[in-house]
Amino acid sequence: MKSINWLGLVAALVVGQIIGIVWYGAVLSDAWMAAMEMTEAEFVGTEWRMSLGFVNMVIILIGLDWLIGRLDARSWMGGARVALAACVFFALTVVSLDYVYAAGNLPLLWIDGGYQLLTYVIGGALLGGLRLKPKAG
Repeated sequence: MKSINWLGLVAALVVGQIIGIVWYGAVLSDAWMAAMEMTEAEFVGTEWRMSLGFVNMVIILIGLDWLIGRLDARSWMGGARVALAACVFFALTVVSLDYVYAAGNLPLLWIDGGYQLLTYVIGGALLGGLRLKPKAG
C-alpha cells in the first residue's frame, strides 16, 4: 500500500466521479435511461448502487496504478497509454459481453464503453503524472 500513488488515485477518483455525473446525468441521461429501459421513477431508491460504483472505481484505479508502476510508465502520457490499453483489452471487452451474449442493446454499449474509455485514460494520466515530489533528504 505504500507504493500506491495516493495523490493520483484520489484525483482520478474525484475526476472519475465528476465525469460519471456529467456523462450519465447531464449529457446522456435520457439516452441512458432509454437504453436501460427505465423511467426516472424506477431509478428512485437505487442510488445506493453509486456507492458500489465508487468502490469499483477505487479497485480499478489501484490496479491501474500497479500496472503503471510495473510498466514504469510514470508520466502523464505513459499513464494514459497504459490505461488506454487496459481499457481496450479488458474493460471494453467485458462491457461488450452483455451485448454479445445477453442480447444487450448497442446504445448502452456505446454509452458505458465511452464512459469507461474516458475515465480510464484520464485516470491513467493522473496516476502516471500527478505525483508528490520526493522529500529532499
